[in-house]
Amino acid sequence: MHLVTTRGCFLAVLATACWQSLTPPALADDASIATGRSVIHRSLDAIDLVTINKDLKVAIPTVDVAIYLGETDGKPHGYVASPDELVDSFKRAKAIFATAGVQLKLLWVKRAVVPASWLAVQANDVTGFPAPPEINTYVGYRSAGWRLTKEANRAFGGIIERHAENHRTIYLLYLKQVRMAYYDRTMKDRPQIKSIPTGGLSLPAYLFETRIPRRIRGVITICRQRGKGGRTIAHELGHKLINVSHEHRKIGPQFEVRGEGGLMIYGRGTEIPSGKAGRWHRERLHLSPFVYRTKK
Repeated sequence: MHLVTTRGCFLAVLATACWQSLTPPALADDASIATGRSVIHRSLDAIDLVTINKDLKVAIPTVDVAIYLGETDGKPHGYVASPDELVDSFKRAKAIFATAGVQLKLLWVKRAVVPASWLAVQANDVTGFPAPPEINTYVGYRSAGWRLTKEANRAFGGIIERHAENHRTIYLLYLKQVRMAYYDRTMKDRPQIKSIPTGGLSLPAYLFETRIPRRIRGVITICRQRGKGGRTIAHELGHKLINVSHEHRKIGPQFEVRGEGGLMIYGRGTEIPSGKAGRWHRERLHLSPFVYRTKK
């Protein structure tokens, strides 16, 4: 995940046995979706898929990636006016994963015209219980019981089109604001739920386990309207494909940590190390259910 620091983040104090949902009530324009109005998908013809994918090789581990630019009618996404920036970002992510022996194949870039409420969503509810700060990070994640909110499920499922390979395709959804809820464990005697905006959110299996519908399990949200974000894409892909939190070599898993060298910590690093010393990141990547090999 890639956090965006802001003041005034929503804060809810836990009740003794019942955790309050952070999901807001459905908005009026969502009702029109429920009654039959579909999402409008438009191809972004300025993106040359043939050129982007021309370096793909047979029998090399491959990950399919599809991109949707969320927008409302009459208000196009920023990348519509600057497609080269989006292409450069994707190429940067491709280069990072190529060093680990995995190639990224871009299936399409589409504009998705949606209700305005779909562009700003609370991604998850925290339905479990907080673990003490000294507990292993992954054990703490499991106890928290992350689930997609109804609004996120509706938006992600509405934007992502149905096809036979949904379950093994990565979907980068570019939205305006996606908020993430989590247990703040800094005060041991008073655990709290925080909801904060994110720059990128990978919605990985180590947090959600099987609680994301199989058809949209490859969803990743990016809240960037312009600019080059190749490392952000690669970092979020790392969470999804390697299925690890923020960790690198001697840096143990943490909710948020900065450092040098590694793709999976905050900073500028891009390394996906291998072996025990590298926490088996490269090996885990190659075992991802999203990775396949072409035969011809």
